[in-house]
Amino acid sequence: MVHRVVTLADPRSDDFLAYCAAHGAEHDESYIPGAAWEFGDDYPSFLLQGEDGSVRGAAAVMLGPSLRAARKARIAILHVSGEATELEYRNLLASVVASIKDSAEELYLFIPEALVELRAILGRAGFSFERTAFLMRTETSTPEHPTRAAVFPEGYSSSPVMAGDISAIAEFIATRNRNFREVKGSSDARTEDLVSFIASGEYLEGGLVRLVAPDGGTCGTLRVERDEEDGSAFIGTISVDKNHRGKGLARGLIRTALSIAGNAGIQAAFLSVNADNSAALDLYRKEGFSVVKAMTCLSASTAALQAQGV
Repeated sequence: MVHRVVTLADPRSDDFLAYCAAHGAEHDESYIPGAAWEFGDDYPSFLLQGEDGSVRGAAAVMLGPSLRAARKARIAILHVSGEATELEYRNLLASVVASIKDSAEELYLFIPEALVELRAILGRAGFSFERTAFLMRTETSTPEHPTRAAVFPEGYSSSPVMAGDISAIAEFIATRNRNFREVKGSSDARTEDLVSFIASGEYLEGGLVRLVAPDGGTCGTLRVERDEEDGSAFIGTISVDKNHRGKGLARGLIRTALSIAGNAGIQAAFLSVNADNSAALDLYRKEGFSVVKAMTCLSASTAALQAQGV
């Protein structure tokens, strides 16, 4: 039986969060539901129960404003304990699809590349391979890779985006969106979301950066955020406009990110990159990053899932 946990006041919300804490990282540790999980319509959450009421598994999906605008939903956890059956996974998926079918046309998730059996189960349910992403890690400063100064070509500079500077925030979002449209799996971001991020505990002072071109316009972006659970930093939104590439600007942004994290007392930094982005992979390796995990992104249309009886 699948039970939907609607609010934190639900008698089984503690069971749901405890299960996510125990098993979430076995599939995808990016958005494991925790104490701040909001449940409700934007975060449909489910427990799979055994006949005796015991917890067998959990599923949860994210469907916030940006994802709704893109008509997409992302699974945060999909996990069944022990000797899981295909029927148990399909029952959880059916509950997820029923909760999002009117709001999202596409459902996607990331699972470790090594989970071949689960990928096969999801394939039979209607999911298909989209891409592989590498999670990469480095120390902010090591004897082999000490923090190196971020040097930009003459005329270029980096400028922090300050809280309350709506004009700079809007420029950041516009630049990010035009550059990420060529990235597989990316959807446009919204100014409102960045404002909310700045007010969150993940925000790192000085961690939003605009790359400023010689003409004064914004030609690149960088976002460095704090992972409060493990004390690391995550580097994202690294982008440079096409007509400004080939000048070493991305390298300057990476070194800026490591400097921001290091100055905040953070020792480890992570980033994610699509496996087929060979130029970025080569740069990150040269800057001291190494691959720690390969994640497979699978996606399906909600219509296809329903057609498969999910």
